[in-house]
Amino acid sequence: MLLITCPVTRTDEFVADRRIRSVTNHPTHIALHVECPACGAVHVYPTGRRWEATRAARAAAPVRQAPELHPA
Repeated sequence: MLLITCPVTRTDEFVADRRIRSVTNHPTHIALHVECPACGAVHVYPTGRRWEATRAARAAAPVRQAPELHPA
């Protein structure tokens, strides 16, 4: 069983393992594609420590300014 939050209805739902449609392994995380019992859509949930670390590092990084464009 998984506990997910449906982004459509904003409710917490228990989901059985049979509702997992696919699992994709990425370098920074594992993505679970789960069929939601509340709305019937398939939602993607990224999991893993490296995913959280990458998100935190990007949030803490300073914002780079775009170079100014000069008319030709």
